Amino acid sequence: MFHLNEKPRFLRLIFSTVHGTTRSLEVGYERLRDIWNLGAWFDGSSVPALADVNTSDLLLRPLFERPIVQPWDPSASFTLCGIFQPDGRPHPQDVREILKRVISKAAEREMKLEVGSELEFYLVSKKGTDITPLDSGGYLSTPPQDQGIHFRREAVNILNTIGIPTPSHHHEVGNGQHEIGIEHTEALQAADWVTMARLVISETAMTKDVIATFMPKPMSGMPGNGMHLHQSLWDMRSNTNLFASEDGGTLSDLAQHYIAGVLDHAAALTSLVASTVNSFRRLRPGFEAPTRVAWGPRNRTAMIRVPQFMSAKSAARIEIRCPDPLASPYLAIAAILAAGLDGIDRELEPPEPVTEDLFKTQGDEDNIPRNLPDALSALEHDTVISNALGRAVTEKIVTIGRRTWNEFRNASLDDTSTVTSWEIERYLLAV
Repeated sequence: MFHLNEKPRFLRLIFSTVHGTTRSLEVGYERLRDIWNLGAWFDGSSVPALADVNTSDLLLRPLFERPIVQPWDPSASFTLCGIFQPDGRPHPQDVREILKRVISKAAEREMKLEVGSELEFYLVSKKGTDITPLDSGGYLSTPPQDQGIHFRREAVNILNTIGIPTPSHHHEVGNGQHEIGIEHTEALQAADWVTMARLVISETAMTKDVIATFMPKPMSGMPGNGMHLHQSLWDMRSNTNLFASEDGGTLSDLAQHYIAGVLDHAAALTSLVASTVNSFRRLRPGFEAPTRVAWGPRNRTAMIRVPQFMSAKSAARIEIRCPDPLASPYLAIAAILAAGLDGIDRELEPPEPVTEDLFKTQGDEDNIPRNLPDALSALEHDTVISNALGRAVTEKIVTIGRRTWNEFRNASLDDTSTVTSWEIERYLLAV
């Protein structure tokens, strides 16, 4: 058994892929100095959508000043890494670099994006293809129905220890479903925090011999897992919230232009914020996941909700509810920001806000794409989002996404109405 005051044996170099999953290269801790000075080489062609075989030699370089010892397994420490080309330039298809490029576009307008996240996950056991939630609790349940409270407390303590503030946690609607909130921060750090939080939650669960799954819809008939993103734009000079109106009680015109841009690009955005075959099982009526391209105050059935913030200008924000926790937080935030900036640049006006339950009414709003191929087609034809990601990344996302859809269809022709064994094997353990 290791303790935090002991020297780790291993060093983990962690990076994120365009599909939102984390990858890692582990070396002996004695190589710490060399890794920080020189980085570590890896084969980029073996990571989907990253590099071709003739340009496969890529470099991982640590992003932290020093590694972080893993509280859940102190035999190793870790650092997030950037991906670099042999000549030392950042790799253009590194998802973190893509987000930095879009952030720079906002900075040219003297704006910065703040993002707070809500991560939902299930604690389950698996026997064969049978998935069983570990408790019978529901929304805000308390023990003994909430059997996950001690796990959440441990995860929150670990997150706080490694520098990720978590304002709240609770049992969610589904049996065995939980949510941990992550404090708002600047966009790049927000994506880093989501990446690390998923790692902490999933690997801490492993130490308990249970599964923490971020699969968007692990069980038919139960609510799906979301990754709700709370967003606001701030003035970089005055550090004031640009989403707040003068009186502080409503959203500003700029915020409404931002909303209009996100809604205008909603179809293409869906391919990035709901990026798996399984994601679209979650985006169905009845389980608090949005199905229509709409916005409204306090409305959890809309794609964009405006939370109640009274007259507190610093709290003015929007909540984008269609992302799920298997999406790349870097690409999801980058694409949403690019769409919002486009709305601001074009001074788009959003439709009238919706207050009724969209699961029970029929309206003129467009539907969110019903499946992955429809969302990928929208991405392919959306020049704003494609340019924000880069054409090479966009083309690879579309190509790999369509290939994945075909694999799913070929494996599941006789069973597509419920969550399939193919989906469980592919997504249950994905992080």
